[in-house]
Amino acid sequence: MARFRVEFVLDQASGKYLAELYNPENQQELLVRTEALYPTQAAAVLGLVQLFKDAILKFPAPGTPARKKRKPRKAAKRRAARAGTTARGTRRARRRRR
Repeated sequence: MARFRVEFVLDQASGKYLAELYNPENQQELLVRTEALYPTQAAAVLGLVQLFKDAILKFPAPGTPARKKRKPRKAAKRRAARAGTTARGTRRARRRRR
């Protein structure tokens, strides 16, 4: 099981805390640093816990097949219709092809 090293650092310029997350395999390698958002170190801890919870809730359930992203086709067609074009070009170009 991976164990992350997390350090909470006080940003002297803003007076707020930030979190630094280090690589579990190489403890000297910084992976992620948050912005200095947290007024206290305890708030930084809770913010990082919430960040992990939000990320984990987005994972699919084990055994669930991966979903494919679909392209938003209707919006593209609407934009093209407003501009007087289609996916194959302008209306004039379509007439010339016929």
